[in-house]
Amino acid sequence: MRSELIEFFRFDNQDSGLLRMGDRYLRARGNEPVTAVPVPIKHSDFLRRLDHLRYEVENDPERRNEALRDLAEVVTQVLGVCTASDEPVQIDLVTNAAELSALPFELAQDGDGRPVFAVSDPPLVLTRRVRTGTHGARHVWWSTPRVLFAAASLPGVGPPVPVDEHRAALREALKPWSEPLPIEGMQDAVRDNRRVLTTIERASLSRIRAAALTAAAEGRPYTHLHVLAHGCNVGDKFEPEFGVALFAEDDKSAAEVTPDQLRAVIQSIEPGPVVVTLAVCDGGNESNSVTGGGSLAHELHESGVPVVLASQFPLTFAGSTTFARQFYGELLAGRDVRAALHGTRRRLHTEGADTMHDWASLVAYVQLPEDYQDRLYEVAMQAEMASLRTAQLWSDRLVNEGITDAAAFETVAEQLRSRIASLTRYVEGPIAEPAEAARLENLGLLGSAQKRYAELCFHRADPEEARKALRAARRWYRQGFTRNLSFHWHGVQALSIEAALTGRIERPGQWYAAVEAAEVDDDDVYAPGSLAELYLLAPLAGLPPALDQAERHLVELAGLAGPVPVDSTRRQLTRYVRWWTSGHGYFPGYAGGDLAAEASRLLETLRGRPSS
Repeated sequence: MRSELIEFFRFDNQDSGLLRMGDRYLRARGNEPVTAVPVPIKHSDFLRRLDHLRYEVENDPERRNEALRDLAEVVTQVLGVCTASDEPVQIDLVTNAAELSALPFELAQDGDGRPVFAVSDPPLVLTRRVRTGTHGARHVWWSTPRVLFAAASLPGVGPPVPVDEHRAALREALKPWSEPLPIEGMQDAVRDNRRVLTTIERASLSRIRAAALTAAAEGRPYTHLHVLAHGCNVGDKFEPEFGVALFAEDDKSAAEVTPDQLRAVIQSIEPGPVVVTLAVCDGGNESNSVTGGGSLAHELHESGVPVVLASQFPLTFAGSTTFARQFYGELLAGRDVRAALHGTRRRLHTEGADTMHDWASLVAYVQLPEDYQDRLYEVAMQAEMASLRTAQLWSDRLVNEGITDAAAFETVAEQLRSRIASLTRYVEGPIAEPAEAARLENLGLLGSAQKRYAELCFHRADPEEARKALRAARRWYRQGFTRNLSFHWHGVQALSIEAALTGRIERPGQWYAAVEAAEVDDDDVYAPGSLAELYLLAPLAGLPPALDQAERHLVELAGLAGPVPVDSTRRQLTRYVRWWTSGHGYFPGYAGGDLAAEASRLLETLRGRPSS
């Protein structure tokens, strides 16, 4: 996504200020000449129009719509007309002066009078940020998520907030990491998301801090903090300010938490969350520019949180649930945070533009790392890997427990096909070029998914589909190995499938290359397993049998590696015994028939060894 900077300047103190009609600000936009922009509204008129956008105050739809139109005209004049491009574009907005930060630029219109940040396609995305220098290396960008959901619904503060709806939205977004496939006809599995989602239903500052510090001490810090609570006034009539209503330390009364207090707690957590979302009315409200003091979102971003999303107006319960479901659903699937923001705003606009303005309420402060695109690819791959592991878990269960239910087979098969289609987009589709290491890993994942699908088809008595999937798996593994011969896992998988399908290894040089790669890879716990299988395959490459060498490597594998590499090798060897046999039409033309007896001997070597 291409980024275009728009920045406003004025002299003197930036922390407070008043909108005065006719006052001029300097606007720097991309490579355009710097221009002077006059303010087209008085501060009092601005506040009156904001008041018409408060759901608890304004019941006149016409007056609400008039306020939206007036504010849209104001911010469009100040920002300038933004036109959607033929590619995704981020408007990176920096408003140093407090009174300009208060303007709802998210309402800006295109040349046709449409809310451009809600309807543009390709996406035109508005994000905000502040210039605060560097904050050190506090935040480590995430690849595997862990979400802290802090909710507070205090009696007397407002109606109960939709805790269950938000928790369901987060669970759905975290499904690749936490929830196995629900399959009709199979006993339901335990759905455990405790490692990736923690809910504090009576959230207080101390509970948020304690949970985050505990997670950091465990070496698995929270990457995302989602706060669901009522907003509240925390100032007085001379210095009005918006905060959040959490529980006090007595767990009974309300604590009116100021932006400074929330900021202090988040800053005390090391490492802190990368993404903070505030489903809090007025969590991003900057309208108090006269006496100074930023919003909850502004303060958190200024303290160093890279991504903060909040509402600059009151937020409906329905809108807050859509916000949580859409934003986290896209973000945790590996989409660009800016694309996830646009998708959320667009969804809110589609669902309620006629009666609600939650789409305009959404405000985002975003400061991305320079290597964001590579990290983004890693996030997407982690989500794909987690989903694939879930599908593979169920595939193994179908095979190992002899389950024959047709609906169960189709459910797992469809999940594997879905993962294959999704992973293929990262190799052949329009997704941005990732780092080469990530692309090679993706090729291995594609091979693994195709092989699991082939095994499922075999046990479903569909041998032709199984062979077709095996040929596809071999292509992906071979492509990964030829691109980098040090990836011995790709090599041994490609060679084993070639041997099973054709009864020989056509190019023995590839066997030698895979052996060399595994022998020099001292840091890979899977290397002994690769070597054991390669020596099992030695006769297919025209070499003498080498089972003794294969056994020595299996002993090494069991002694050095954990249960996962041992179990992976055991699963692979079992295929030679139960699936890749001459009786099922594999190893055609091979003088030895197949490798079932040899693989059984190797499995005996592993018998009694650790297993996951």
